[in-house]
Amino acid sequence: MKKQPIPDNMLTPPMLIGHISRAQRCTLRARENDPIMTQNSCRAILFCLSREEGVTQLELSHRAGLKPPTVSVALRRLEDEGYIVRESDDDDKRASRVFLSEKGHALEKENKERFERVDNEMMRGFSEDEIALLHSMLLRIRDNLENPKGGED
Repeated sequence: MKKQPIPDNMLTPPMLIGHISRAQRCTLRARENDPIMTQNSCRAILFCLSREEGVTQLELSHRAGLKPPTVSVALRRLEDEGYIVRESDDDDKRASRVFLSEKGHALEKENKERFERVDNEMMRGFSEDEIALLHSMLLRIRDNLENPKGGED
């Protein structure tokens, strides 16, 4: 039996956010050229490294919002596939610093272009003012979740 979608008038804004998030991930996955990018953890790590390389595994865990064991497994896979390289930390020989390889930089460039295309599709028909307002409201929702006031006003 086919599952019936929830009617639009019954969807709360948080439910819509969840639906949109899933639809975006599915759209991005369907357009992936490399199977490693179907894993959200690998995608998050490459995204973080594209913004700052040479971080430790623990720093990467914090920046990507992933648990250290998840980062460890993903880094091993990314390294095996040739997307990252690890180098010993000059100050702490027990730690290693993570960098994108040439192959990793190329993949991240493709990913950035793919994200931009999907983002543009998602925001088609919105004015700059509407986009700014939506951005502001979504940041407030995120902040409300990250900093709950426990019902205090």
